[in-house]
Amino acid sequence: MVEDRVGMGGLMAVRFYRVIWRMAPAAVLLILLSPAAFAAGPEGKAAGPSPQPVTEARLLLDRDYFTALLDGIDRTRSEISLSAYLFRTIEGAGGYPEAVLKRLLGAVKRGVRVEVVLERSQDADDLNRNNAETAERLKHGGIRVCMDAPNRVTHTKLVVIDRRYVLIGSHNLTQSALKYNHEASVWIDSVPLAEEALRYMKSLCPGEWK
Repeated sequence: MVEDRVGMGGLMAVRFYRVIWRMAPAAVLLILLSPAAFAAGPEGKAAGPSPQPVTEARLLLDRDYFTALLDGIDRTRSEISLSAYLFRTIEGAGGYPEAVLKRLLGAVKRGVRVEVVLERSQDADDLNRNNAETAERLKHGGIRVCMDAPNRVTHTKLVVIDRRYVLIGSHNLTQSALKYNHEASVWIDSVPLAEEALRYMKSLCPGEWK
């Protein structure tokens, strides 16, 4: 029994999650984004960062993420910050990742500041090669690119638009993830959360982004 393995605070949390899940799966994702909702200190008081206010949240399943990302890029007024584990593009081949790259390059031409963080592993593998090739194309188009330190994996899939909108979830920027896979991400309208996410991304490239 769950009751035998958790205390009163944990039991209340389990019951709360069950109720919320029946109401709306997206709500569970939002709660998980704010773990302080049930984090307790030694005296039962909330510990960790405070939950951030959210104006709007949308669950993006499968291909919905691709549509929302392109729309978000097209509507960007000032800046886009993006972090991806894998951004695989093939010049001249078309495809969903290629469309994302072209929209980012188009945003730069409109005067939008675009910054990208990509994973770089210690091995000379396909991931490194794909990210390096995409990074060169991004740089050539005026986009600032940071390849993370090879001794630690950057597995984030995170986009911050205009310091207000956050896209976060499981989608890599690959044809498989954007078109074929079962994936789940969330679009969030929250200035405080966007600022927090942006600070985190900038911490991945200390000294390079300001």
